[in-house]
Amino acid sequence: MNGALQITVGIRRLLEVALHAMALMAGWAYFATAGFITLDVIARAFFGVSSGATTEISGYLLAFGISWSLAHTLAERAHIRIDLMLNKAPLSVRVWLHLFALLALVALVTILCWSAVNVIEETLLFDAHDLSALRIPMIVPQGLWSFGLFMLAVFAIALTAEVVLLLALRRPEEIDELMRPHNSQDESAEAIRAVGGDRR
Repeated sequence: MNGALQITVGIRRLLEVALHAMALMAGWAYFATAGFITLDVIARAFFGVSSGATTEISGYLLAFGISWSLAHTLAERAHIRIDLMLNKAPLSVRVWLHLFALLALVALVTILCWSAVNVIEETLLFDAHDLSALRIPMIVPQGLWSFGLFMLAVFAIALTAEVVLLLALRRPEEIDELMRPHNSQDESAEAIRAVGGDRR
């Protein structure tokens, strides 16, 4: 079982590298959205020209950015959790609450992925394009959005498998370290690391 745990940990760490890259692309998508809207507004105000697709493209970029950053947010334990009861519960209870939260997330993301597949199937069936002047094929933004949800599902499943194996091996402290929300000490340590990184 230790071997299975090592494989699971290795998979999770490889996924975290990919998810970090996806989150960086998501961040740049927000910069691109701001730049595109700014240029379009200036061009419309001073030159009387417009892309004719500002709303559509900015919406696609925002949806892409959100979707592609969800899994990285989970990896960083940055999703909002109501942790009042969690923090007061003993460790033996906290580990099961962590597992329940992961299982609920897997169930939710499974439904989202299933819905995304249905949307893509309809888009391919009707060869759907948006109504903007650019007539962008809808499979492009929808495919990128769906991929972000798929990666969230993959990472949530990998994380759940790791927690289950740690439970079987009776290593609750490692589960709590892996899953607990950030506290003030964690945030302070991150801030100190960020400042130290800037100085280097």
